This record gives sequence, C-alpha cells and structure tokens, in this order.
Amino acid sequence: FAGIAFWLVLMARAIFPALLAPNGQDKNLLALLTSSVVCIGLFYGTGLFYGERTHISVMEYWRWWVVHLWVEGFFEVFATTALAFIFSTLGLVSYRMATAASLASASLFMLGGVPGTFHHLYFSGTTTPVMAVGASFSALEVVPLVVLGHEAWEHWSLQHKATWMKNLKWPLMCFVAVAFWKH
Repeated sequence: FAGIAFWLVLMARAIFPALLAPNGQDKNLLALLTSSVVCIGLFYGTGLFYGERTHISVMEYWRWWVVHLWVEGFFEVFATTALAFIFSTLGLVSYRMATAASLASASLFMLGGVPGTFHHLYFSGTTTPVMAVGASFSALEVVPLVVLGHEAWEHWSLQHKATWMKNLKWPLMCFVAVAFWKH
C-alpha cells in the first residue's frame, strides 16, 4: 500500500493546488486527469487483496481483470488526458479540443471497457460475434487519442511560425508518436 499511497500523495501535491486556484479557467481537463490518476492507483490497489494462501484460480481471475482493464480502458483515458493536457498547455491543440478528446476517451471506456476485453476470450470458447464486439470496442478506444495526435501534428507542422516549437522538437515528436503508436 505504500507505493500506491506515495503515488496518490505525489500527484495530489501537484494537482490539487491547480484545481483549487480561483483563476476562473475551465478545469474540466484537469479534473479528468486527476480522476484518471486516482483511478490508476486505486485500481492497482485491488491486486493487493489476495495473498499467498489465496487459490491460484482467484489470483489469476483478478490478475486477468487488472491487466486487461488497464490495457483496455484506464491507460487509454490516462494517456489521452495526459497528452491532451500537455498539448493544450503547449498550445498545440485548443483547450476545448483537448477536453472533448478526453471526454470521448472516458465515455468509450465507460461504454466499452468490459466488452472491449471480449476479444481475449478466444481460448475459452467464446463465439465469433462476441469476439467481434470486443474487437470493435477495443479498436474504438484509441480513436480519441489518434484524433488528438493528428490535431497536434497539424499544429506542429506550422512550427516555423513559433520559435519555441523548434526548441521542443524532440519532446513534441515523442508525444505525437505516443498518440499514434500506442496500438
């Protein structure tokens, strides 16, 4: 529990002052980033509820859910929101576009997080239509991240108009690449 507590305290020290600041700016994107960070810590905390005397089938069941819901949902929301926050802070995308992409990612996770794991059930005898539903939801989960990356790439291609973009070329290229190469 110490690692999870450390993670939450570290993030809280950085994020909560910005959430509580009375600057009148819309804080929806920051609230989404905060909730995704908290959910990651809490979600991995569930892995600490079994121990050495827990039956292997129970441990494997929960391990499977933790790993696959992380890949199929939490990571998508966190990656999209974190990159949206970075891109909007740097001026590569509008704040409204960043918030819309983050909300779309969170909505897709809420709608298709569990069905998105169905494409992994091949060896358990799941029917083809059920796996197709899972594959469809899994493929849709990266759409907001790709749209966000495309928007950032379009603005980055105008780099000759802003000298600060030349100084941040490689970090920006890394973030844009994350948006496209995640899946």
